[in-house]
Amino acid sequence: MMHNRTDIIQELVRTKIIRSQEDLLALLAQHGVQTTQATLSRDLKKLQISKRHDASGGYHYVLPEPERPAQDVLLPGSRAGESIVSLAISGQMGVIKTLPGCAGMVGALVDAHTHPALLGTIAGEDTLLLILREQTVPAAIVSFLEGFLPGIGKRLIK
Repeated sequence: MMHNRTDIIQELVRTKIIRSQEDLLALLAQHGVQTTQATLSRDLKKLQISKRHDASGGYHYVLPEPERPAQDVLLPGSRAGESIVSLAISGQMGVIKTLPGCAGMVGALVDAHTHPALLGTIAGEDTLLLILREQTVPAAIVSFLEGFLPGIGKRLIK
């Protein structure tokens, strides 16, 4: 039995198509929970519930996807490093070129790891952009990547 408001919100979002905060407030009231729109808005933010575009052309609330440990990003035996064609680093950016269709996979693997100098990634079809902090030492990024993409250092373009 659900007792607190946030548990009820999560269950409603999990089991129903909810398109607005007004709809969610009405459903909460049906479950005996009276709250304000401001409190509901804070709850949604705290629970990391967001809206996603759906097939009907509208939007509805969805729960956050659970984070996967880095080792789960790729299937066992995957050879992501073999899909890398080259690595170039200049200033605050790094560019990893991959075989066609592999940039997203490599990007997911990079994103699953953390390094204080790496602000984020953007993946295309065969190109992954690494956005780095100012004053980042390229050798530190190469060493970081080498930890889970063996052989990437050999593909560094200087």
